Amino acid sequence: MTARDAGPASQGGTNAIGASVAGTREFVETLGRLIAAHRQGAAGGAIQARLLEEAVRIAAEQPIVVDAGLQLSGDYDEASLKNHLLRRQVETLRVAAGAPTADLDALARALGDDALPLPSVPSIEYEMVSYVVPDAIPPRLKREMQEARAAEGLVFLDPSAEATGARQRLRVGPVREIEELTAAIENAGRRGAWTEALHAAQALIRIAPRMPEEERRTFTITVKRAIPRPLLQGFIQFAIRTAEEQARASEVLQWMGMDAVELMVDSIRESESAAPRRFLHETLARMPSAIPLLVPLLQSPRWYEVRNAADLLGRLLSPEALAPLKGLLAHADPRVRAAALEALSRYPGSAAVDAFRQGLTHAAPATRADAARAIGRRGSGAFAMPLVAALEEERDPKTWSEMLSALARMDSPDALSAVVNIALRKKSVLRRGGYPVPQRLEAVAVLAEAGTEGARHALIRIAQEAEGEVGQAARGELKSGSWEVGK
Repeated sequence: MTARDAGPASQGGTNAIGASVAGTREFVETLGRLIAAHRQGAAGGAIQARLLEEAVRIAAEQPIVVDAGLQLSGDYDEASLKNHLLRRQVETLRVAAGAPTADLDALARALGDDALPLPSVPSIEYEMVSYVVPDAIPPRLKREMQEARAAEGLVFLDPSAEATGARQRLRVGPVREIEELTAAIENAGRRGAWTEALHAAQALIRIAPRMPEEERRTFTITVKRAIPRPLLQGFIQFAIRTAEEQARASEVLQWMGMDAVELMVDSIRESESAAPRRFLHETLARMPSAIPLLVPLLQSPRWYEVRNAADLLGRLLSPEALAPLKGLLAHADPRVRAAALEALSRYPGSAAVDAFRQGLTHAAPATRADAARAIGRRGSGAFAMPLVAALEEERDPKTWSEMLSALARMDSPDALSAVVNIALRKKSVLRRGGYPVPQRLEAVAVLAEAGTEGARHALIRIAQEAEGEVGQAARGELKSGSWEVGK
């Protein structure tokens, strides 16, 4: 049953249909936020009960049908129910009206933690993503499809009808356009005319939004047969050489799903330099289906394979990669440790605070500096206190400067207060805990470079309270024409 087939909606007229659509949209948003709260662990506990109660209320009034879709677009959103369904290979989710609280809670927890199985309960049904086998349609049915070309529209037979004897015929909307584009793709691919083939492939997948809902699966089969793996491999190699076509190739590869994911992962493993394949990284970072292929690469003996996998898994916020990424902080190669810290800094809340405590106290100054830089790029207040503690113990001048700069870029009261204290604490014979003038001036400089509203207020305090050249430097930065909040 789909949302439009539900009896009460069809009997209640336009208003009932509108209410059904609105209810489904509200449920999708609420359950997505609940999943995100579960993925944050204890940090999201405060709102979990409220969101669960809201999801139960919505589902009590109507059945819910959520189609995840077969392609991904846009950036990965941790609060997107459809992204989580796709990650677990669920194409359609059906929730019965009046689904119990325990069932919906189990569903949200399972979608928030891939280690948990999807709940098998009467109130929830799943239709899993099915991948197309190139020759899955029997030859006789293919002949019938060809004979139907003389009709106004092309007729496809559902392959499952062969077993039941039923003949469920589906009319495809823009028939001639689909036929012309599939023929163009085949012809251009045979000639090695990659620009033509890629442009035709993009035009073909862009027909998808115009297809009636009941015909999208058939259309997807048509597209996947028109763009087989060898052609996808050709698109990848062509786009690596032709930068102006990378956006177009990325769109096609993303639409094509797992076949394209496998080829892209293989491609980024081929070279130590990530620059020519950067567009593949950007594409994979939008495809959670790549996670099972990326996690094993964290154990690769090639450092750059580990770096690439860590970068992508951090951008995908993969929960199953969290523990392996933390384990990389003990890796012998500093480049791998740096990649792990960068990936871990992307995780929300306090999921990686313990890892950064380890990174900030690592025996290698370079790794301590890498940890500080990763924190500074993200600016999360969750890392403020570990960074303050590490700064007080740091004895390597370059690493100390990196930690100070990271604190200044964090719009956190604790972080900015620590920087202000450094600027104000004058070193003297009677005050061992103070700082020499060069370090105090450095505190002023990094605040000015940060350019945030919090940094401006910190400079105002230093300008008012610091004596001598430190106070003068702060006042000079505030008066400078180059000072722009948020630059």
